[in-house]
Amino acid sequence: MLKILKPARYINSEWNAVHKEWNEGVLKIALSFPDVYEIGMSHLGMRILYGILNREQDVICERVFAPWLDMEKRLRDRKEKLPSLESSHALKEFDIIGFSLQYEMNYPDILNILDMGGVPLYSKDRGDDYPIVIAGGPCAFNPEPLADFIDVFVIGEAEEAILDIVKIVRGAKGRGHRAKGDILKELAKIVGVYVPTSEVICGDFQSQHGTIINKRIVKDLDNSFFPTNTVVPYIQIVHDRIGIEIMRGCPHECKFCQACKIFHPLRIRSVKRIMEIAEESIKSTGYEEISLLSLSSGDYPYIEELARKLQEKFKPLGVKISLPSLRVGTFEEHNSMDTLKRAGLTFAPEAGSERLRHTLNKKITDAEIIEKSGLALNSGWRKVKLYFMTGLPGETYEDLDAIIDLAGKIRNVNLSVNPFIPKPHSDFEREGMEELGILKEKKRYLETGGRGLGARKNIKINFHSPETSRIEAVLARGDRSVGRVILKAWEKGLRFQAWTEHFNYNIWDQAFQETGIDPEAYLRKKETGENLPWSFIK
Repeated sequence: MLKILKPARYINSEWNAVHKEWNEGVLKIALSFPDVYEIGMSHLGMRILYGILNREQDVICERVFAPWLDMEKRLRDRKEKLPSLESSHALKEFDIIGFSLQYEMNYPDILNILDMGGVPLYSKDRGDDYPIVIAGGPCAFNPEPLADFIDVFVIGEAEEAILDIVKIVRGAKGRGHRAKGDILKELAKIVGVYVPTSEVICGDFQSQHGTIINKRIVKDLDNSFFPTNTVVPYIQIVHDRIGIEIMRGCPHECKFCQACKIFHPLRIRSVKRIMEIAEESIKSTGYEEISLLSLSSGDYPYIEELARKLQEKFKPLGVKISLPSLRVGTFEEHNSMDTLKRAGLTFAPEAGSERLRHTLNKKITDAEIIEKSGLALNSGWRKVKLYFMTGLPGETYEDLDAIIDLAGKIRNVNLSVNPFIPKPHSDFEREGMEELGILKEKKRYLETGGRGLGARKNIKINFHSPETSRIEAVLARGDRSVGRVILKAWEKGLRFQAWTEHFNYNIWDQAFQETGIDPEAYLRKKETGENLPWSFIK
């Protein structure tokens, strides 16, 4: 391991990790996150499922993450299978492999994990002796690009459905009956579960599915399970702190936003329950920071009361509180909150002009953005980050100028600029994506053209790659044919495409050409009445 970068990704035995005796009668589940350890270990959904499943006496739940390139080479050179973290068993030895689909650019890594774990890639090639492969998460709201590789998709909030799934698979295992087809038929009866079949192919999904798949939701967030004894890594991870979800869903209806649709309706966790979770988590992990998580934490209706109680309880312990997701309109100074972490504050105007913001249902003014940014900088925040998109429906170069003008009125600001992607289930799901050449020209314009940002000393700007965004859009909006492109990209060696240094647009382009798939078919505007690959998911 001396030649392996960050060996602590693979050594196991972290604080609060769960180890159970491996025996024949226990249902074995491998929770898999298709990215590196530091990212997967930061994901709240994986922490929740790990806790729920390991509370079951006759269930073993272990973790597996995508191995970095050096570890992949080591395993392949030695002809060893990718093992789980807790017991080092190969993935093919588990009954269920569960993938978290958080980002479309991780799709090739899903295939790589299956292959390295000794599991056939195609669902049709996995007989009764192989694990059932399940996937859930935001990207599962368009399951079709991965439908040939995944046995079962969970649509919605997996903690609602996971024990229903466990009951059926565990029952079949207990009876010594491992007929995969029969198990899948039973799983398909669960609300929120989609089981692709060989009869369902690209085309008119409404008529071929015959039924609509309705998402599962947690109705009572306050009484739902929440982990307080989370695993504490040996190395620093992306979100190296206690994360407490204070509400789920969003009270706003921004037209570009997929998350507000798939996590609807809004549900609130009480101050009392949040305080209980915080106290238990501090005791069991030793972390010195608590992050209050939601799509828009400033909209939590009891934020002042919660902030006050957190400060009273945790200031003497030296525990910091962070608010990572705020809307401009809900930010207040909170001068009395000395425990508030003040490294940087992110606001998301999305568009530079008030006119374009109004079309997005983003009803905030330039004056509000400038006022709240100044308030933040004057009250101890070191910088303000503003999030914008380019290529929005109805955008003009005057809207780009408005981004430049707005940023110039804030004394210490970082800008994050991403190309707009018309995601499934958003109000803009039928919109097209702007051509690559136009997106690149707009990037150049913001940097150096017009009244360009490049020379402004008070402004730092980060652009998300237009090429990456275009591939992401195809994977997000694709039908089952796109699975062939994902497979070809993996065969050509693509790994960690969510990482800028490993993204390779030329190989993706080759994969499209060699499979005969036209990416423009998925990027164009969809007419009213034209069927969408994800239309059967509600």
